[in-house]
Amino acid sequence: MPSARSDQEDLRHFGYAQELFRSMGGFSNFAISFSIISILTGAVTLYGYGLEMGGPLEMTLGWPLATLFTLTVAASMAELCSAYPTAGAMYHWAADLGGPGAGWFVAWLNIFGLIAAQAGINYSCAQFILPFLGVASTPRTLLLMFAFILITQGLLNHYGVNLVSILNDFSVTVHIVGVVVLVAALFFLAPKQPVSFLFQGINSNGRSFYWWAFVLGLLQAQWTYTGFDASAHMAEETEDPRRHAPWGIVLSVAVSGVVGYLLLIALTLAIRNIPGVLAAKDAGGNTIPDSGYRARSQSRQRHGGAGIHGHVVLWAVVHHLGIARAFFAGAG
Repeated sequence: MPSARSDQEDLRHFGYAQELFRSMGGFSNFAISFSIISILTGAVTLYGYGLEMGGPLEMTLGWPLATLFTLTVAASMAELCSAYPTAGAMYHWAADLGGPGAGWFVAWLNIFGLIAAQAGINYSCAQFILPFLGVASTPRTLLLMFAFILITQGLLNHYGVNLVSILNDFSVTVHIVGVVVLVAALFFLAPKQPVSFLFQGINSNGRSFYWWAFVLGLLQAQWTYTGFDASAHMAEETEDPRRHAPWGIVLSVAVSGVVGYLLLIALTLAIRNIPGVLAAKDAGGNTIPDSGYRARSQSRQRHGGAGIHGHVVLWAVVHHLGIARAFFAGAG
């Protein structure tokens, strides 16, 4: 394994001095990208969109299809990362291979993408938290919770990379254990559809050409598979980055693909009425994320409603941990 000195000398080869602490191991590097992908939140936040566009088949076929093509992108990025283990990541790759102009455009596109992703994910996090707290989801309360989440994420990052590394390692445990618990609960406690239900192509928005709606529904999976370049952005804070950072990129997508697929299959088999799930509203008339509606319905049937609290807390925790490092890793 290369020493810290050899990592510094390798970085000096690119004209950079070692200014960041190399305190992250291979698992922590993987944990950052895996947590930002966040299958517990990303895969189900737009679950209703995918279900509306392509029905159960969208989950059965669409998720592995998107995973396969995302893995090809991740493999290409991993190869570049192994050759350019710097915090600039895509910016540095583009600037060195395509010139300053390409680097400039990639850097700005990356920043704009990170800002949009940060806003979208944190807004959906606010939508999960407010009903749990018993607060009405109005534009004012949503924006206040949204601002609170952003502030706490900023404070977390100012405490240093060690704390964030611990939180991201914990987030991996929450994701894996959380999926196992949810999948087991749905398989053993919830009423289930027959396996043939998974292969039904149902379009609920009236589009005449099903396969076009199916392609649009792939955005549900593609929206989830964002941020796995974070492993490359953390290369200068990772030990042996030529090996650990590329593996972090690829494994984050591969593990998310397997675990996310199990979760989606369990959720889909638990659907009793597709129109009812898509039309679900809370007491304030706000749309309920479909996974939350399904978990709440089964919880009320089996346990009098108590289980929904743990479900929402789990979703909120992984939302917060999953995005807490995303913007700062990318902007670095």
